[in-house]
Amino acid sequence: MSMEPAINSASQTPPPSRERRLHPRLSVDTRAFLLLVEVGARLPGRILNVSMGGCLILTDGRFPTGVYRRIEVEFALHGMPFRMAGVTQGIYDRRRVGVRFLDLSERKIEQLQQLLREIAASVAPDAPPEGGA
Repeated sequence: MSMEPAINSASQTPPPSRERRLHPRLSVDTRAFLLLVEVGARLPGRILNVSMGGCLILTDGRFPTGVYRRIEVEFALHGMPFRMAGVTQGIYDRRRVGVRFLDLSERKIEQLQQLLREIAASVAPDAPPEGGA
């Protein structure tokens, strides 16, 4: 019989959590409005990140409703205005609202893909000059 001390499982570090999002989110920071479809309210805030699947909004005030509410998000980035239909997916800190985009037309998908390419290019490190040294 072994006399080694038992390992306290509470002190072990948990395995790294697996990213559950299908689409990686890119950080942004621009003015946005959340439109609550059911009540017709328009809440100001800022969009903090965006992906093909959704975005995260920081509302100026407390978010007044819960998850799985139909909404629309209005914002403009890189000179492109967007109005995307979606549903609230999560509420964090009473002001941060996770949104999952729904019912995107082919045109909106193409516009969003273009926007994400531009955002990614703007944060990518500059390429070294050709022919260099």
